[in-house]
Amino acid sequence: MELCTQTIVANEVKITRRSGNHHPTIWGNHFLAYADLSVANEEEEKQHDDLKEEVRKMLVMMAPSKYLQKLDLINTIQRLGIAYHFECEIEESLSYMYTCYEEWIDEVDDDDLHAIAICFRLLRQQGYYVSCGKYCSNSSKI
Repeated sequence: MELCTQTIVANEVKITRRSGNHHPTIWGNHFLAYADLSVANEEEEKQHDDLKEEVRKMLVMMAPSKYLQKLDLINTIQRLGIAYHFECEIEESLSYMYTCYEEWIDEVDDDDLHAIAICFRLLRQQGYYVSCGKYCSNSSKI
């Protein structure tokens, strides 16, 4: 038994650790405090809702004669990944454009491949059948 107690005593050697003696931080406890996030989140949500309403108004109130600007706006909204907020407005806009398609597609300059491509892609993507006649005539330019 004595052997066991001797080993236990040998393991009870007190280890002293050196102190780092670090200086206090120059910032104090400033970064330990935090702001109330619920107020900030409410303000951000209100701002997001206001911006969504502004974009919704842009989609709905844009003059029918500005179809290319509306197509660019829809394209931008989709590319930003926020189109799910405006599905109804986009559907209504593209539906109206499709019903008036024959009237305004002739006004598009044949050399404006950007406008033709966006129009074709957006209408086809939404499920509307659009003839590629006007688009195929420009294939030699590409």
